[in-house]
Amino acid sequence: MAGLVLTAEDRSYFLKLMRRQINSAVHRRVNVLLLLDDGWTPAQIAAALYLNESTVLEHRALYAERGRAGVEALAYVGRCSPLDAAQQAKLSAWIADEVPQTAKEACAFVRTSFAVDYTPHAMAKLLLRLGFVYKKPKCVPAKADALVQQAFLDTTLKPLMDAAGPEAPLYFVDATHPSYTGRPAHGWLRKGKTVELKSNHGRTRLNINGALSWPTRQLVHREEDLITSAAMIRLFDDLSAHHLGTATITVVLDNARYNHSRELTAYLARPGCRLKLVYLPSYAPNLNLIERFWHFMKRKVLFNKAYGKFALFKQAFEDFFQKLPTYAADLASRITDRFHLIGKPNSGISSA
Repeated sequence: MAGLVLTAEDRSYFLKLMRRQINSAVHRRVNVLLLLDDGWTPAQIAAALYLNESTVLEHRALYAERGRAGVEALAYVGRCSPLDAAQQAKLSAWIADEVPQTAKEACAFVRTSFAVDYTPHAMAKLLLRLGFVYKKPKCVPAKADALVQQAFLDTTLKPLMDAAGPEAPLYFVDATHPSYTGRPAHGWLRKGKTVELKSNHGRTRLNINGALSWPTRQLVHREEDLITSAAMIRLFDDLSAHHLGTATITVVLDNARYNHSRELTAYLARPGCRLKLVYLPSYAPNLNLIERFWHFMKRKVLFNKAYGKFALFKQAFEDFFQKLPTYAADLASRITDRFHLIGKPNSGISSA
């Protein structure tokens, strides 16, 4: 009996559509049309699907007038916003300046400014439509200078990175000091459940001094009691041992006091010393690639993890370093030659 209402092409299309998860209103229309096409009467369909007979006839008329596209179209129109375009612009400017922590604060602003009441849920939807998302600002050094960073990147750092290779090794150097305590981070938790992360006093920590090579992204590291001039010299000795036949080993590092000490200056002035230090601009951790590596390490070892004993905490870092080859793809995607400049939004990837 098929073919009484639908074309063969439309019937095949609707049968496939019924097997997918679609809007319930569209599903009812398609169901009605398929049954009509099978020879059911409007009265039989209305009784079987708990519809009015007039609704069955409306669905048939919709198909006759507008075809398949009309059956799938939904005429739902959202309610107009109580705020006009100028008021929405004023709200957007206030949100951008104030960065409110809750939708309730935005509701209060709208109530005071425009005498319009919003629920927090409705306000959250409005803010999403206006292009806002709920996230934390990024803390950056207050004295960072984007122009100085750009000049250093263009004239010094990028040329060094472009020339780096086996005959011109380049390292990014800095230390990290993970504290022995829990580090909570965003993650997927079961709704309605509070997950407790055990923390310690945090006064005990590791001191890890490291050098990350570019472009191979290989790490040379040492654990130290303290990061001092002597610790830097030991790390530099390790780098020299890795490149015995190389004329110059370039090291990019920050302006910590021990990186300018008399001991280090004397070490670099020795005959035959092959290390060349390139100092980053002040307040520019975003230009030091090893900062991205340390952040990746902390995500793997620290975030949302608790260690009952300091020995287990320390072992977790040793295990991470042992498994570094398995993270090669992750590191390649995170540690690139694209840089974010502090004070210049959207200039690249986020600084580590």
